[in-house]
Amino acid sequence: MTTVPVGVAWLIGGWPSWRISFAFVLYADVVLAAVLLTFDSPSVVVPLAALFTVMGSYVVGFHGPKLFTAHHIFAFVTVAALYTSAMVNDPAQRLQTNLYLVMLILVMFSAPLICHSFLMLLRRDATGAFYDPLTGMQNRRGFDASIGNLQLRPAPDATLSVVVIDIDNFKAVNDRFGHQHGDIVIRLTASRILDMFPAPAVAVRLGGEEFAVVCLENSEAVKERSELLRILLCNETDRSPLTASIGVAHAVVDSRNIMDRIDNLLGRADKAMYQAKRLGGDRVAVSDESTEDVPIDDRP
Repeated sequence: MTTVPVGVAWLIGGWPSWRISFAFVLYADVVLAAVLLTFDSPSVVVPLAALFTVMGSYVVGFHGPKLFTAHHIFAFVTVAALYTSAMVNDPAQRLQTNLYLVMLILVMFSAPLICHSFLMLLRRDATGAFYDPLTGMQNRRGFDASIGNLQLRPAPDATLSVVVIDIDNFKAVNDRFGHQHGDIVIRLTASRILDMFPAPAVAVRLGGEEFAVVCLENSEAVKERSELLRILLCNETDRSPLTASIGVAHAVVDSRNIMDRIDNLLGRADKAMYQAKRLGGDRVAVSDESTEDVPIDDRP
């Protein structure tokens, strides 16, 4: 009966936080153990310990390996106490108790472990679907999913900036050095972008030699970082020194409605990037809602 108010609160309050869910697991395990250990005939209730499997399946799906391990240790201790009590107090039922124990081992431990392994495989496949295999950066699908996390930032108004980076004359790099070296260039570019725009900024490989970054940060700081990235990419010690055209767009937005502005800012940053290319590349161009796209410098 004690689970009724918990279930009602769950339905009314919606999906619980991690702490509430953790407390629920603790509550369910302790109550179940207390009920099982208070029965007068332990040999009869030993099979009921299989109910721990239900909570074990929940833990597998919604919590990590630490709680999964703790839950199973607690369940094992409870089963051991029940088994010992049954063997001592019901000697006539020892064969039955041993058969129940074998069943419990199969049900309580094998099933959740199989489920856990299956979920790990699913998560690994899901991770592959959200990340670019060449660079380890997020792909467009992962990018769209991660943008929602920026909405968790508490500020009611924040400067949302989008940076689009495109390697200049990348086809010439492939033609001269081969596609294998081209892949090395792409990975190196991705690494330098991530160094300059670490989390919580969201970085993505849009495709080919084009990348984008979205961050909630002061617009001047983003422009400064973009310029430093341009310099970092043009490293004369590289086998094939690169240049890049970079477009930046920003707007003050309500952080709860970021998704409404992302596509617009991506389009503006992309146009600014192409303007930088038209001016010769190796430069940063900034788009502003109130002005034409202008380059940060007039580097020839």
